[in-house]
Amino acid sequence: MSLTLFSKPYPAGRFGRAVALAALVTGCAPRRADIEVVLTGVTVVTLDSAQPMALALAIGGGRIIAIGSADSVLAWKAGGASLGDLSGAVIAPAFVDHHIHLFNVGLALLNSALKEQLFLDLAGARSIQEIANRVKARADSSPAGTWIVGAGWSQESWDTAALPTLAEISAAAPNHPVFLVRSDGHAGWVNANALALAGISRTTPDPEGGTIRRLAKGAPSGILLERANELMVPRLPSPSDDDVMAAYRIAADTMAARGVVEVDDAGPLALPGVVALDADLGRYLTLLRRADSTAPFPIRINLMVPAPSRLADSLLTGGDAAFIVSPRIRVTHLKLFADGALGSRGAALTHRYADDSTTSGVARMTTDTIAALARRALDRGLGVATHAIGDEAVRRTLDAYERILTERPALDRHRLRVEHFSYARDEDFARAVRLGVVLSVQSDFNATSEERPGLGAMRVGEANEARVYAWDRLYRAGAVMVEGSDYFTKPGTAMAPFLATLGRKYAAGASRPDALGRQLAWRLNALRVPPTGAGRDGVLRAGGPGDFMVLDRNPFSIARSAIDGIRVRATFHDGQAVVADSAIRRALARP
Repeated sequence: MSLTLFSKPYPAGRFGRAVALAALVTGCAPRRADIEVVLTGVTVVTLDSAQPMALALAIGGGRIIAIGSADSVLAWKAGGASLGDLSGAVIAPAFVDHHIHLFNVGLALLNSALKEQLFLDLAGARSIQEIANRVKARADSSPAGTWIVGAGWSQESWDTAALPTLAEISAAAPNHPVFLVRSDGHAGWVNANALALAGISRTTPDPEGGTIRRLAKGAPSGILLERANELMVPRLPSPSDDDVMAAYRIAADTMAARGVVEVDDAGPLALPGVVALDADLGRYLTLLRRADSTAPFPIRINLMVPAPSRLADSLLTGGDAAFIVSPRIRVTHLKLFADGALGSRGAALTHRYADDSTTSGVARMTTDTIAALARRALDRGLGVATHAIGDEAVRRTLDAYERILTERPALDRHRLRVEHFSYARDEDFARAVRLGVVLSVQSDFNATSEERPGLGAMRVGEANEARVYAWDRLYRAGAVMVEGSDYFTKPGTAMAPFLATLGRKYAAGASRPDALGRQLAWRLNALRVPPTGAGRDGVLRAGGPGDFMVLDRNPFSIARSAIDGIRVRATFHDGQAVVADSAIRRALARP
């Protein structure tokens, strides 16, 4: 049974076709007259300790007006309100994704629909030779000099810790520049043609905040880390306006179909998915606004603007009106980068990598730089979200935040966020809790029970494993935490975020009794930080926003092995069904 998105007709062209494809796959006291819809025949899992379960709810004006027994809620119904009997469905709080790259999620889905016309999807590649063969096939069908771009490779997929070199892809496409992005978005793999085109040689110095990996005699190896990728990005092909708008639309619709009503968008990655502060971020913002004005998005979007960048500079010197992009979209944070990622060894560590003693990662920002940019953002009314994965990056970020909180003791600490907080010193676990800043974590980073050792342990050493992705420890210590997916490729299933928080090693829900673990995992995925009123704490209650999902089975009682197969039948955002299957649409149409 397909889901239908409730919105305006879509325009023609690739934008419209892609949107249609996504749609198919993916204050005052209330009065009786305020009721717009009454839903009965349901099990409502509220996650509210005062009223854990209910059998009906009424919504109106974008909010939950009544929740409880069927008789008590039906007593609110007045003429003109719809009565929807959902016949055994389960209602639970909607999800909020606190860290996602919306454009890149949509771009991956669009690329899949277009049979990889935009870039090679290398996520399934199991050897360097397989990648070389795919690059050669693309080169053989493309005019000489045409860029060949791809994304999703990981050296762990072919059972090695060593990053590749340019040899194989240079031989595969000697007359084409090649740029392939690692699965973490922080490392580019290029051939000799691309290096020559960008003027990168053995004498090229490493840019600030970036590393050109080198062979034994200093020649570039073909791997660019962090800001070294920006030497290449201006030469890469750029997606068309139509493709950018289609990508945003598909991503928003896809997340709504997974029960998500709000996202914190951590910024677009340059095609085919690389972190680059020199990309034309202003263009993406303009096209995001245009796509939403064409057909309003079914989700709320809170934007992080990467800095330093031209767009960040313009926002920090402009008027407050620039922060409101549309009724559904607003700029909320400046996004800073203290380091890179563990997978490509760009995360900044206080020690050498356990599986590569030649490096301790790439520190992209000093404490002083983080503090200076953070002050500018705070002075303009924005929050600050700093990407910090390695223990050295976490240390620098917390140093900067502690300095700012000492200077501004009245500052709302929720305006300061650490994105990922993946690996830290013992003293910084305690400091993060004491400072009360928000830790935006991704439980899908954690190893599964089958992974031995997990990626984190491979990179930092088994002796340090307990401090990698140790979010259960942080939660038990009282840290302010929110969950995000960090999706920038095709997203997981609707229940994937819940399952990751519930079952992955060191995730917050994993070490608790089953029932308690499920409740905690769901609330962490439904929480909004800072909570700004009733229902913003991840529960459903009267007076809270009408943001919930309708499921075909109960994730709080079904066997864990069956959770991933749960289907989202509808998503309600501000009291409106923005996504619904045909049976629910019929039920909602009844007077």
